Amino acid sequence: MADNGQREKCEKCGRKHWRDALCDMHVYIGSSVWREVEPFHVTALQNLLRDGYRYAYLPQQGDSLMERTRGMSATLFLTKTTGDVWLSLDSDIVGFTKEGIDFLVEQATVHDVAVGIYLCRSRTDSYPSSAFEDDTSIEFNQDPTPVPIKWGATGCMAVHRRVFEAMAETMPLLHMKDEARCFYPFFQTMIYDHEEHGKILLSEDFAFCERARQLGFMVHANPAIRLGHIGPYAFRLEDMGKHIDEDGKVWQMTPEEPIPMKISCSKGRWKAEGPVGLKQEAEVPEPELSLVGD
Repeated sequence: MADNGQREKCEKCGRKHWRDALCDMHVYIGSSVWREVEPFHVTALQNLLRDGYRYAYLPQQGDSLMERTRGMSATLFLTKTTGDVWLSLDSDIVGFTKEGIDFLVEQATVHDVAVGIYLCRSRTDSYPSSAFEDDTSIEFNQDPTPVPIKWGATGCMAVHRRVFEAMAETMPLLHMKDEARCFYPFFQTMIYDHEEHGKILLSEDFAFCERARQLGFMVHANPAIRLGHIGPYAFRLEDMGKHIDEDGKVWQMTPEEPIPMKISCSKGRWKAEGPVGLKQEAEVPEPELSLVGD
């Protein structure tokens, strides 16, 4: 079946899938929770948990070091479950739908790592928390066809088991004497030789994606998924269309509902475009890559 959003009803379970035999797929939601969980996140999460056959929610809690807590979560998924896909949904990500996440985890079965795109939290310079390939554009509309990207953010990320299986063969199991907390350093931060910026430090999610790419796996984004990232308010893709006047005041034209957007990255600058009359074109500089993710 084509990976184009056209699903067919499964005779076995009665649900619609875009690939055969996905009715038996099991998803381990291994989100990392350090402090509070946003109420709107819980509201969206409940729609997944009602599908208790497919989704199991086992968050990793009580550890502020994200590279460790994400590694522990993924290690538990790999060594203690028979799940097919590990799903990370950060507790400040809101607005996701059951249909969108179903599609994302199904895409991970083919495309290894699949992510939903959301913005970093900034009132003045909003930009995606995932890194596009240079000189590429992604159109965010109703088409869920996955688009290759360079590195994805773990705020909304689905990873197939085979990625962790291959990666575990390349690294040691840490803290083996503490069986309950031993883990593979899948998400250990990484010093990376960037072709333009020289040596940089990749955040834990970008480092994971780079390791996956080095092993021959791919990272894709589903452009039909729309997410909010809770800060002073829920930042959305439309927030890239801002204008700062001569007095430094920020004017923002964010519509009530999501609108089609085209986001590009070229030579270190992000560019957002939307329908005439609703959004004006806006450009923001790309941040230091090691700092992307918040």
